[in-house]
Amino acid sequence: MITKDDLLSIGVLKKAHDKDLPEFIFVQRDGLFVPFRSSDIAELRGEEAFVLRTDIQDAEDGLMTWQDLVGYSIEDLNTDGRRYLVGIIASIDESTINTLATLEDGRMLPLHEDFILDIDEDAHVLRVNLPFKI
Repeated sequence: MITKDDLLSIGVLKKAHDKDLPEFIFVQRDGLFVPFRSSDIAELRGEEAFVLRTDIQDAEDGLMTWQDLVGYSIEDLNTDGRRYLVGIIASIDESTINTLATLEDGRMLPLHEDFILDIDEDAHVLRVNLPFKI
């Protein structure tokens, strides 16, 4: 059975575009993830769609996605040069134009490539330089 851990959200379907999608996308129905052919996107307008992580990783040669950062600690390199532990990422929301990380304590942070200094995959740490105080 396909679980949410096997999938990656690609957002809410609005209209079909000529994108290179895997053959199947998944939509959650009654707690289960149901596969639909990518060609049927028009019928699923307004639904959150998911793809298999393996499909994306194969297509991107194993590049990280925002969802891969769940469980990572965030360290902010403040202007004084010290590193501050901001928190641990509990979830990532990519459903809007601004990708947001929700920390375990409920705070939300915008994730933007301009803020990211380093991603330490071995230590599961995302090092950032945030333009605001937390």
